[in-house]
Amino acid sequence: MQNCQVCNERLDPAGDSTATVHYECACCVCCLEPLGKEFYEVKGSFLCRDDYLLLHGQRCAHGSCGEVIHGKVISGLGKTWHESHFTCGSCGVQLATAPFVARHSHAFCIPCNVKMKSLAAKDSAKPECAKCNRPIQDPANEMTVFKNQTVHASHFDCFVCGSALDAKCKELDGRLVCPAHAESGGKGTCKKCAKIVRTERNMVALGGIYHLECFVCTKCETPFPTSAFWEIKGDPYCEVHYNQWMGSICGHCNDVSTGRVVTAMGRKWCEDHFFCHTCFGSLVNSKFVSWDAKPVCKKCYDVLPRSVRQTVHRREEAEKKRMKAGI
Repeated sequence: MQNCQVCNERLDPAGDSTATVHYECACCVCCLEPLGKEFYEVKGSFLCRDDYLLLHGQRCAHGSCGEVIHGKVISGLGKTWHESHFTCGSCGVQLATAPFVARHSHAFCIPCNVKMKSLAAKDSAKPECAKCNRPIQDPANEMTVFKNQTVHASHFDCFVCGSALDAKCKELDGRLVCPAHAESGGKGTCKKCAKIVRTERNMVALGGIYHLECFVCTKCETPFPTSAFWEIKGDPYCEVHYNQWMGSICGHCNDVSTGRVVTAMGRKWCEDHFFCHTCFGSLVNSKFVSWDAKPVCKKCYDVLPRSVRQTVHRREEAEKKRMKAGI
């Protein structure tokens, strides 16, 4: 005689000989509620109907659903659906009891399939874009020919200015350009005046193109007498104004010196930036020593090891002799 697996009491000998638990003791292993009349056994465990469907039931394949199907199950396209969710991909009519056609992994009713076939026949007469493989609906306004292939012009931007293209664009030297730059020969816009460069008299430099008359010193606007020029922050300068600008660069912050400018050690310094690089005290109107190309106050210098001070002294003497000899 077997005992109940839940309460360990004897089972009714007059009952089902295959039973392992009392009916009133049986409960769902998930929700721990009584099983009721409809239950399922999975790998020796009992599940109520709701939990069985939740764990092992079929789910709706509709993109916005994915829920367990409790009622009627519709099979189609190799998937299962709620009856209300198995619909035509075009008009939305329910297809549970209606004939349908599978097209591009979607179900379509017969009338919609006929319409789509008609549209496909019309599209086949239109040129196809070599880039996206779709028909070009309005060739007069959307199509261009690029490298001997018909394409949507909207897939490309002007190689020179980056603007969006339409059917009026042109191919130039293996690149698509807008009408304005096609007219200018694809040379682009002048970096100084921002006008289209239309002539062969131009200068390509500093990552851009210039009218020849626009390629001048940024400071004095004087043309360069030779092909030599100097660059500061992407702009051209003559030798005089380049040296004038660079000569005012602070030896500490590497920017243009501001306020009272201190000249020392062959360089210029912002007043606030001319300080001892050991104790950070100001060196304006104070004695200092150049150590490793940086100014150091006399007090900090005196606490350096004797060998270091001797090395600094020898360098200073050698520098004085070099300057005196004009080397």
